[in-house]
Formats: sequence, C-alpha cells, structure tokens
Amino acid sequence: MLVLHNQEKIAIIILIFITLACITGTIILDGIGKKDFSEDFHAGMADGTLARWEGTVGSIYNARGGSVNLDVSGVNVFIPVSAGDISGITTGSSIRVIGKVQHWKGKEEIIVEDSRDISLCS
Repeated sequence: MLVLHNQEKIAIIILIFITLACITGTIILDGIGKKDFSEDFHAGMADGTLARWEGTVGSIYNARGGSVNLDVSGVNVFIPVSAGDISGITTGSSIRVIGKVQHWKGKEEIIVEDSRDISLCS
C-alpha cells in the first residue's frame, strides 16, 4: 500500500492545478485563434514573426512531395503538405492567410502551418 506524506499530497495537488491551468489556457487561446496575435505582413519582418496577409492568388505551384507555393498579391506563401487540405484554393481566389515569416533563398515568404489558417474571402 502506498502511503503519501503531507508534502507529497500538497505537491500532487499543485501539479493537478498547474495541469488544469495549462489545459484551460490552451483551450482559451485556441478559441481566440492566431489572428489576434499576428500583425499585418510587410517587407523586412523578422523570421518567425506571426503575420497575416490578404490578397488574390496569382499562381499556384505544386512542389514535389505535395507542398504548395502560392503567389498571393506578390507575396510568396508556402504551404507544406503537413498543413492539410487546401483543395478549395484556385488561381483568382481571394484569400487571407496567417503564418510565420521566413526568408528562403533571399526572399521573404509566409509559411502556413495549418489549413485552418487560410480562409477564402468573399
């Protein structure tokens, strides 16, 4: 039989409260979404900055392995295959994306990590 001392009982209670606080925070922040934590994309942003961009899809390039590169009103948007299904996006679609800024081969681009971070504008 396992016998816990007072200090061990208090430590377990503290761990339970911390776990519940983390779960609650995750649920709340997921409900808020990334939009409130992102900023409008502009040239010169630092890598890793969460940015949002809205524009018209000018071209779509399907890379080997399933990843997709979009030209959205002059900004390159990279969507890895791990982001999920983006089949509803076509040339001429007006979209809004949220992703992290990255410099690749000397150019800035926005990397979208989840297809839920892409929305069609009407």
